[in-house]
Amino acid sequence: MNDLEKALKDGLDRLAEENLSRTLEPGAGLDFTSNDYLGLSTAPGFRERISTLIENQALSAPASRLLRGTHPAHLDLEKKLAEFKGTEAALIFPTGYQANLGLLSALLGPEDRVLSDELNHASIIDGLRLSGAQKCIVPHLDLNRIEEELSRPHPGGRTFIVTESYFSMDGDIAPLGDYAELAEKYSAALVVDDAHATGLFGDVRGSGLAEEFGVESSCSAIVSTFGKALGSFGAFVGGSRVLIDWLINRSRPFIFSTATPPLLLGMMEAGVDLCGDPGARTRLHSLAERLRNALSAGGIDCSASRGPIVPVIIGSNEAALDAAGKLGEEGFDVRAIRPPTVAPGSARLRISVHADHCENDIDRLAASVLRILTQEKTG
Repeated sequence: MNDLEKALKDGLDRLAEENLSRTLEPGAGLDFTSNDYLGLSTAPGFRERISTLIENQALSAPASRLLRGTHPAHLDLEKKLAEFKGTEAALIFPTGYQANLGLLSALLGPEDRVLSDELNHASIIDGLRLSGAQKCIVPHLDLNRIEEELSRPHPGGRTFIVTESYFSMDGDIAPLGDYAELAEKYSAALVVDDAHATGLFGDVRGSGLAEEFGVESSCSAIVSTFGKALGSFGAFVGGSRVLIDWLINRSRPFIFSTATPPLLLGMMEAGVDLCGDPGARTRLHSLAERLRNALSAGGIDCSASRGPIVPVIIGSNEAALDAAGKLGEEGFDVRAIRPPTVAPGSARLRISVHADHCENDIDRLAASVLRILTQEKTG
């Protein structure tokens, strides 16, 4: 083992000692972990739509979008996505991570100031780092602190508010209406990552929380993904035509990436079409509330969460891993979430409810969680 490998091995050993080591484990048991909130990835209608694409659609686009990678299907889907999100235009990115990286690094500069929620996703954090913008990390969903910072003069640059709409580890919701009002009052730009809300919220299109709060026109940019409730893979940014043209010209993760294969575009479109079923959304939220109520009756407080994400905060890394392991033995795929994904001392089970679960699944899971956590406390 050379010096480099020894240093890496020592680092891995330290992670293991702190119960922070990760391994790649295929899913096993009933899925309460993935972000397939509407169950679309395994839905018969979704599979039928995709099966027709192999014969009728180009399989790949082996070039960047600015070379020969743009296919008519890209332009058609981007038009449809803009209508879905209530924006003038949209631009497809390979992943949500690249979408945030590409948007923020192209939109912000060193002279700009950004107010970023402390629980924003790593892709937002890294995009802001690349931008060089002056960062103010505000306490989670703290409106008073945001207004306090906005009221401070900032000559020479623009001011941005950047937030997720639906936070993926806590399952709580940003007050986008209040953010939009503050952005207008202080001439700031509002950027919303609507990834985990897309397909789950919004009474008309089901396009996310920007729709539910009616702030689409107040947002300078809205980021959404296909790899969650839409059951596929990829992401897109919605915004004005000027913004999208700017990203086409200045967003390095977009410019220097191979285009999304047209075959995958068909999967993306199927997800957009199928997520419009309000019955699936209603069922999903009902099942999630059933789980919260059962856990609450057993003394676990999940009241701050809404929608399909139900966090059960345990505390220690070891205890969270142990609980997840025991749930796996009972046939439930629930993973332990540990730092740096969440703050030290707040390791948890992050339960993801799906629309294709049944009430019996929910009741059995709740009973298992309560029994396992009770055993840990008394043991």
